[in-house]
Parts: sequence; C-alpha cells; structure tokens
Amino acid sequence: MNLSQLYYFKKLAELQHYTRAAKELYIAQPTLSDAISSLEKELGVALFCRDGRSVKLTSNGSEFYRYVSDSLRSLDDGIDAMNRRKTQLGGTVSLGATFTVQDDYLPTLLKAYREHVGDEVRIETYQAFTNYLTQSLHNETLDVAFCGRRDREPDIEYFPVLNRSLELGVRADHPLAGRSSIALEELCGQRLITYRRGTPIGEAVQRILEQSPLEGVEALYDDDITMASALSVDGGLAALMLNSIGLKVFSNITTVPLEGVRPDFYWVYLAVNAKHAKTAAVQSFIDFVKGFDAEGAGIDLGFRPDRAEGVSLSA
Repeated sequence: MNLSQLYYFKKLAELQHYTRAAKELYIAQPTLSDAISSLEKELGVALFCRDGRSVKLTSNGSEFYRYVSDSLRSLDDGIDAMNRRKTQLGGTVSLGATFTVQDDYLPTLLKAYREHVGDEVRIETYQAFTNYLTQSLHNETLDVAFCGRRDREPDIEYFPVLNRSLELGVRADHPLAGRSSIALEELCGQRLITYRRGTPIGEAVQRILEQSPLEGVEALYDDDITMASALSVDGGLAALMLNSIGLKVFSNITTVPLEGVRPDFYWVYLAVNAKHAKTAAVQSFIDFVKGFDAEGAGIDLGFRPDRAEGVSLSA
C-alpha cells in the first residue's frame, strides 16, 4: 500500500466513476483500476461494487473511506504547515564557528544581520573545531558553520569569507621576537610546536613543513589559545600558528611573519550542507553572509591576492 493508492481510492469513493476519477487524477483509467484492485487484494476485502456504469462503496469501503479521509486530511495539514514555515522568516539558525572568526568578523556580522531582520530570527552559536562542525552539518544539528575546508566533502558547499596568515608565535622575550620577518630554514634547531594532523589547518601546515628542512616539530595542538598558553609559560618555545584571536588573549605573545608563506595561508569558509532543506531563516542568513560588506564594516578579512600589488606568493 502506498500514498498514491490512498489518494486514488479517496477520489474514486467521492466521484464513484472510474473515468471521471481517472481524469481528475490525471492518470489512465487502467492505472486507476489496477491500483484499486491491488489495494483490495492487500486489504482482503472489496471496497467497491458495480452500480450500472458507476461504482459505489461497500460497507467495508465506507468504513475505510473515513479512516483514509482523516489520515490524508492530517497529512495535507502537515504539508501546509511545513510550507508556511518554509516561507516564514521567523525561526532559529544554528551556527557553529571556530575561534578564527570570533575576533571582529562574527560579532560584527551578527550585529549587522540583527539590524537587517530585527528580532524575527534567533541565532544560536556554538564553538567547535572544523571536523566537529562539518559532522554537525551532516547530521543536521547545525544549519551553517564558519570553519576550515575539509577534503572529500562533496555534500558541503564552501563560501570563502576571510583568511589568516601563518606566522611564528613567540613570547616577547624570545630571541626572535624582534625580527621583522623570518625564513623557515632559519628555524632549524628551534623548539617548535604547531597544529595536530587530521585537521584542515594541521594538514595545511604539514604541507609547508614537508617542503622545508624543519624536523621535530611537535604537531599536537588543536587551537591557537592552547599553543599561546604554552608559549606564555615557556620563553624558549616557538609556534607555527595563525595570527588570530587566540593570540590577543596574551599580552606577552608576539608574532613574526614567515617569509615565503602565502599571506592568505588559511581560509575560513561559510559551510552549508547542499543536500539539506533550508528554512527561510537559514537561507536569509546564508544570503546575507554572501552579500555582507565586511570590509565596509571595517573588518580585517586578511590578505586579498587580487587586490595586492608587488607581492610574491609561494605556491
């Protein structure tokens, strides 16, 4: 038994004529006859009996009609409710974000969005790492996320919003703290830490390390704040890390630009699951982010290769 059979049965019960019912259902009469016969066979009772050139409901058919009518009415009401919800702007957007967007970008974006839509849409924000955020997009516990880009994620759409440079983080009293820039090969022999493998940022750093002479870099850390904490208590330590909000928590940490590393080393994206249906509220937020004039709002989006002049970028 399927939904089409129930709709066919209801229409035939109301019109009591195969030809007229088939015409209103936009199907061939044999298709309608086969569907009703199959339904009667499955139920084990006769639903219709012949009445000249028409048909009429049997006693079993009349009882079944009441149940089918109630069920289809409830189903249609549910569909109507979902359609109304789809077109109404009000609702909640579940948003996940990494540390990297939580300096000036995310607060300014959310403030601008609230001014745009008022109080009709509520934004619920969650903080996590990229791998967790993308998994949450798959299982629909999040609607959108600001995170790194993972490979082999065909269902996830990524829209770039900002980038951060990879730099050498050190404590202010470290011997390299006063440098204006430094090459990776100059760091041989230094005690270095960086992001762990398996994360988008960790894999990006690993590709840089594989092309350098550096050895023995401890790739154990998930985030900027944890690394900055390690630097804060150990003046002999240095870190290959993003210049992001994690560093601003510590007044005794400074960074040195890395020579030969692209200024737009690490991109942060607006990520959404392309296969999941989106409410009007979620779609309005996505559209707003894509059209948001962040630079006009005074937000540092990082380096833009298409707007820079005289800058040499590494591959």
